[in-house]
Amino acid sequence: MKTYLLLLLLLPLCSATFRIRCYGHDFLMVQNLLLDCNSEQEQACYTKDDGEKGCTLLKHCSRAGWQCCHTNGCNA
Repeated sequence: MKTYLLLLLLLPLCSATFRIRCYGHDFLMVQNLLLDCNSEQEQACYTKDDGEKGCTLLKHCSRAGWQCCHTNGCNA
Protein backbone atom coordinates (compact mmCIF):
# COMPACT_ATOMS: atom_id res chain seq x y z
CA MET A 1 0.00 0.00 0.00
CA LYS A 2 2.82 2.40 0.85
CA THR A 3 4.43 1.71 -2.53
CA TYR A 4 1.27 2.70 -4.39
CA LEU A 5 0.96 5.89 -2.38
CA LEU A 6 4.57 6.79 -3.16
CA LEU A 7 4.01 6.16 -6.88
CA LEU A 8 0.91 8.36 -6.86
CA LEU A 9 2.87 11.16 -5.23
CA LEU A 10 5.71 10.88 -7.75
CA LEU A 11 3.47 10.71 -10.83
CA PRO A 12 3.11 14.49 -11.22
CA LEU A 13 6.90 14.85 -11.09
CA CYS A 14 7.43 12.29 -13.83
CA SER A 15 4.85 13.79 -16.16
CA ALA A 16 5.68 17.45 -15.52
CA THR A 17 3.83 19.74 -17.89
CA PHE A 18 4.43 23.45 -18.03
CA ARG A 19 1.27 25.50 -18.40
CA ILE A 20 0.78 29.16 -19.12
CA ARG A 21 -2.16 31.19 -20.41
CA CYS A 22 -1.30 33.77 -23.07
CA TYR A 23 -3.25 36.01 -25.38
CA GLY A 24 -3.05 35.07 -29.04
CA HIS A 25 -3.36 37.45 -31.96
CA ASP A 26 -2.35 36.63 -35.56
CA PHE A 27 -4.29 39.02 -37.86
CA LEU A 28 -5.96 36.10 -39.70
CA MET A 29 -8.15 34.09 -37.35
CA VAL A 30 -7.17 34.78 -33.75
CA GLN A 31 -8.05 38.17 -32.25
CA ASN A 32 -6.92 38.47 -28.59
CA LEU A 33 -8.07 34.97 -27.66
CA LEU A 34 -6.83 33.60 -24.31
CA LEU A 35 -4.86 30.44 -25.11
CA ASP A 36 -4.11 27.55 -22.75
CA CYS A 37 -0.54 26.50 -23.59
CA ASN A 38 0.79 23.17 -22.31
CA SER A 39 4.18 21.66 -23.08
CA GLU A 40 6.84 19.39 -21.67
CA GLN A 41 9.23 22.36 -22.05
CA GLU A 42 8.79 25.67 -20.28
CA GLN A 43 7.04 28.35 -22.31
CA ALA A 44 6.48 32.09 -22.13
CA CYS A 45 3.96 34.54 -23.56
CA TYR A 46 5.31 36.69 -26.38
CA THR A 47 4.46 39.81 -28.31
CA LYS A 48 6.28 40.60 -31.55
CA ASP A 49 6.95 44.08 -32.91
CA ASP A 50 4.23 43.57 -35.55
CA GLY A 51 1.60 42.88 -32.85
CA GLU A 52 1.49 39.09 -33.15
CA LYS A 53 0.95 37.40 -29.75
CA GLY A 54 0.97 33.88 -28.41
CA CYS A 55 2.94 31.20 -26.55
CA THR A 56 6.46 30.12 -27.40
CA LEU A 57 9.38 28.12 -26.06
CA LEU A 58 11.88 30.10 -24.02
CA LYS A 59 14.60 29.71 -26.67
CA HIS A 60 12.60 31.95 -29.04
CA CYS A 61 12.51 34.85 -26.55
CA SER A 62 15.99 36.00 -27.54
CA ARG A 63 14.97 36.72 -31.14
CA ALA A 64 15.03 40.31 -32.33
CA GLY A 65 11.63 41.99 -32.13
CA TRP A 66 10.20 39.53 -29.58
CA GLN A 67 9.21 40.49 -26.03
CA CYS A 68 8.45 37.67 -23.59
CA CYS A 69 6.85 37.57 -20.18
CA HIS A 70 6.31 34.66 -17.82
CA THR A 71 2.97 35.04 -16.01
CA ASN A 72 -0.55 34.16 -17.12
CA GLY A 73 -2.08 36.77 -19.44
CA CYS A 74 0.93 39.08 -19.23
CA ASN A 75 0.94 39.84 -22.99
CA ALA A 76 -2.54 41.43 -22.99
